[in-house]
Amino acid sequence: MKYAKIFMIMVIAIGSLGCKKEDNIQPSANYIKPNDYLSDKKYKTLIVEVNYIDGYQPTDEAIKNMKNFLIERLNKPKGIKIGWNKIASPRKTSYSVNDIKALEKSTRKHYPMGDILVMHVLFLDNGYVYDTDNTKYLGIAYGPTSMAIFQKTVADYSGGLGQPSNEMLETTIINHEIGHLLGLVNNGTPMLNHHQDTAHGNHCNDENCLMYYATETTDIIGNLLGNNIPQLDQHCINDLRGNGGK
Repeated sequence: MKYAKIFMIMVIAIGSLGCKKEDNIQPSANYIKPNDYLSDKKYKTLIVEVNYIDGYQPTDEAIKNMKNFLIERLNKPKGIKIGWNKIASPRKTSYSVNDIKALEKSTRKHYPMGDILVMHVLFLDNGYVYDTDNTKYLGIAYGPTSMAIFQKTVADYSGGLGQPSNEMLETTIINHEIGHLLGLVNNGTPMLNHHQDTAHGNHCNDENCLMYYATETTDIIGNLLGNNIPQLDQHCINDLRGNGGK
């Protein structure tokens, strides 16, 4: 692996595809705000703890892209580090938010402490409880420091004939969910100019933006073929800069 495990002791305790933002999780991380990620006022280092269920590990390329995305937007003078952990499957046929919270609670090792901020990312071996024949979710941001990727669903819709590469689809949904943790769109990071697609929640009204709602739907498959990974539009970038980011 390109990224070694980070060993630290922190005692503070698509068809349609998409993401869904849910409520907060760990009491020890509930005070974290988007500005804490974006600025260096309080937190100088970011640790991303990646816990993946055995057999559902993300690609090295997607993790590298995630790190580059974070470096490009966050002010963390002491660096951004990635830690890997393989975890056992709880053998769920689908995951509810409560299931995901319970899995995080039993496997997450690190929480914010001192000037170190921690983001936790779970890669899961089955889909979301709200999946239907017409709608399948790729990921959720469900707490201020917590997100989950439904890696089996991502794998089912990438890497095959007529599908985007695993790296491309993984990177797209990972970075999209990170965008929600960073407060986009109008979700803790104020808008400098109105660009929220209010009909679709905390998403951008620019159809080419990473934070556009259709990034989460079957449209993403056709849009990614032969194209690049979606990026933030200028409005989203300006909002992040206005809230302490780069």
